[in-house]
Amino acid sequence: MSFRDWDIFDEMARLRRELGHLAANLQAGTAAQDQWAPPVDILEREETLVLLVDLPGVKREDIELRVEADTLTLEGQRTRPEGERGVRLERPMGRFRRSFRLGVPISPDTVQATWREGVLEIVLRKAPPQEPVQVRVTVE
Repeated sequence: MSFRDWDIFDEMARLRRELGHLAANLQAGTAAQDQWAPPVDILEREETLVLLVDLPGVKREDIELRVEADTLTLEGQRTRPEGERGVRLERPMGRFRRSFRLGVPISPDTVQATWREGVLEIVLRKAPPQEPVQVRVTVE
């Protein structure tokens, strides 16, 4: 690449994207070996939480979801097709991992995930509130 082909604004935009990915990884508490973090919107509805995850180019079989108590963990990877040589590569590749503490208990057996146009939609039904339990204490 010659100096004439170099565009400072392209380089600044690339640097900003990389810093944004780094900040997202640090904020999400992901491990250092993870290369990127897909953007996620979390919407709260009366009975559900909905996560919308941008994952264009990621195969469904390369995505794993886990729900434990009030935490959702999303892992996967995006790979380049073999035999292709990159001329300009801006989309992050490799493994990703995001964990979200949802703040409300979730019914894990009701989790639904659908894939539409590169967006993963995860619907999590809130667990019903538990009634307080009163325990009688006996003195001996």
